[in-house]
Amino acid sequence: MSTVYTVFLTIGLLISGVCIPLILTFQDNQKIRNEQDDSFYKFSQPLLQTSMIFLGEIICIAVIHLVTKTPSLLDRSMLEAVQPHSTNSYNDYNDWVRPHTATWSWSAAWFILPSACDLIATTLLNLGLIYTTPSVYQMMKSSIVGFSAILSCLFLSRKFIRKEWISIFAILLGTTTIIWSVIYKDNANYLGPVFLLVAQLFVAAQFILEEYLMDRFSLDPVRAMGIEGVFGVILLAGALVITALFGQNEFDISRGVQDLFGSYILWQSALVLAFMVAVFNFFGLAVSSSIGVPGRSMIDSLRTILTWVIAIHYGWDTFSWLELIGFSVLVFGVFIFNGVFTCVKTSIVGESTPLLS
Repeated sequence: MSTVYTVFLTIGLLISGVCIPLILTFQDNQKIRNEQDDSFYKFSQPLLQTSMIFLGEIICIAVIHLVTKTPSLLDRSMLEAVQPHSTNSYNDYNDWVRPHTATWSWSAAWFILPSACDLIATTLLNLGLIYTTPSVYQMMKSSIVGFSAILSCLFLSRKFIRKEWISIFAILLGTTTIIWSVIYKDNANYLGPVFLLVAQLFVAAQFILEEYLMDRFSLDPVRAMGIEGVFGVILLAGALVITALFGQNEFDISRGVQDLFGSYILWQSALVLAFMVAVFNFFGLAVSSSIGVPGRSMIDSLRTILTWVIAIHYGWDTFSWLELIGFSVLVFGVFIFNGVFTCVKTSIVGESTPLLS
């Protein structure tokens, strides 16, 4: 892929990645008037926000299927970047290679498990963001590298060298420090980090299941992605129906739908959120094949910093030295695990091409 395309995709990935948590926070802070007693309450609907995110993911899947079947729609260098590759279980993005080919079989029904993990994790992330800040939300998402590594060691018998174990320990230590910084500021504000932490466990489980199933059944990754999308829609529809009948508080979907379509700010932000999710997933898929895991790790860290700065500007977040220390330790561990320092070192001495080449 050319430098121009790489820079364009990198900027798009960064902008869309920063916008997603900020839009979610913006929605959480929208006040809705209660017509019964003229009081106000905030729009807190994590499952509806999950629906918006799933819509963006479906759009991304549809675009990938379209461009891979119609090569003339894209420049060849970009087309090669979005060709399906095998999944990498350590990141919230895919580092793909050319797929196996396989036809549908009932074994593909096992993909309902990672779809369920995806639905639960996304909803828990949105729920956790209601009780915490965008910076903590982004930082906790970065900890997925450590949790995925641990689960892969337990269930996939993957082995790690000492340096990687040190990086995993640093990730867990940084994550713990971030959680402590939240509790230190407000002893009653522990629900957010708890929901975010449990969400990361489900995300890690999703990656491990996907890796195992892809290897076990040698299913075409594009087909598997579509199957997961179908299962995701079915599970989400079921969850929406159940919560519409029995949900309360944050899961009162009937009230949430009325609030969403009753406010032009909310439904317009929902469309923007879905679009940003689609852009983020598509650009992330394309750019990862160009800059690799180390480059993506650096982009994700910059994304967290920008999210924190913008959220502080709008009063949705605060600065904390303890949180900064935890984030620094976390990023240090992620960089070691993903080989960022090795990549930078070899680039400096001229043993490899520049990061955005």
